[in-house]
Amino acid sequence: MKQNKVLTTGLGVVLGLTGLFGLTACGSGDGDSGANTSAEQAADVDIKEDLENAKTAVTDALAEDDSWAQIMLASDVKAPTVKYGLLVVPYTASDAASRVQGTVDIKDGKFTIEGDSAATGQTWQIDQDGKISEVSE
Repeated sequence: MKQNKVLTTGLGVVLGLTGLFGLTACGSGDGDSGANTSAEQAADVDIKEDLENAKTAVTDALAEDDSWAQIMLASDVKAPTVKYGLLVVPYTASDAASRVQGTVDIKDGKFTIEGDSAATGQTWQIDQDGKISEVSE
């Protein structure tokens, strides 16, 4: 029952965020045509949805039990389960991402999840607050 609740809640959040970001994308700009800021750059990230979905999967799992120090994202599970001492939650990246970090470390409720763009090879990360930034080498 608890696993179904996590899955249902996760789906609801993903659908809600998808609608919210769709509306945000339709809004008009502020007219500033200056240099590309990091916020504008993050809006153009081709794996933004993959990162946001991964973050949602982790935050939903933490909402159920915030004692986990690591959560694994995996496409071979249908519902959250415990394997190898880790909480494993369902997650499948799109073709836009060549890689999304599989095991997420959580410390004091803070985490980042990295992903690589299949098109550009750029590495991006999202944090627990939803901030997306490019990972510099």
